[in-house]
Amino acid sequence: MSPEKSDPHSNPFLITFSGIDGAGKTTQIKWLASCLEKRQLRVLQLSFWDHVAVWPGLRSGLGQRAVGIYCPARAEESFTVKNHKHVRRWYLTAVRSCLYMLDVLRLRYLLARHNLRNCDVIIFDRYVYDQLANIYSQSVVTRTYIQVLIKQTPSPDLAFILDTSPAEAFRRKPEYPLEFMYKNRRAFLWLREFCPKLITIPGDTVEEATSEIHTHLRRSRLGHVSDVDDSQTCEEGAVMQSVNSCRVQNQPTESV
Repeated sequence: MSPEKSDPHSNPFLITFSGIDGAGKTTQIKWLASCLEKRQLRVLQLSFWDHVAVWPGLRSGLGQRAVGIYCPARAEESFTVKNHKHVRRWYLTAVRSCLYMLDVLRLRYLLARHNLRNCDVIIFDRYVYDQLANIYSQSVVTRTYIQVLIKQTPSPDLAFILDTSPAEAFRRKPEYPLEFMYKNRRAFLWLREFCPKLITIPGDTVEEATSEIHTHLRRSRLGHVSDVDDSQTCEEGAVMQSVNSCRVQNQPTESV
């Protein structure tokens, strides 16, 4: 059993993974969670869409109607629960912008809950950044909106963007049009202009991405990470690395 926190009111170490579909977020999250749990740290994995997004059913329905494929019988299919982010009609952008603000408010409430504060580490599969990448625009209004939303968003201790070739990501997960995936990648890289804390992780190979994440963990307040063992692999065949020393010095997660 892991030791109790010295400060019960401190926030957990917050790590987020963002990027285009097929970038390898799930693989890296599984590796990271396994590596931290081996050090008896209490790790909670959350999905932004499942645990934070407000009214996901409404969003899915609006997207399906917009592309003319709405069908209640397909509600259980994995793709139809998404919000069809590749559809950029003006009314969808307006609705999404309002919902993203509600997402941020719900996220702040979620992270303030006492039971989450009893965790050592929270790992998010997607974050507010993934939402903002869906409204990519150079307009003054959009830029101002993004700046306001980021300032209200709890700042992660480590915020990773897995930057994989859109063509390779499309090969792994061909859910969205390839043209959109190129645009979506540019939108993620563009967000660094508003949030310098975003860390771009090259994702050409799983091993390279894992090694880069490992380096940032070692440099963070999460603790020292050393003695990499490349012989252990996860279910997807990714290289797993064991953590010999991970210490959490609980400090409040600041907001930007």
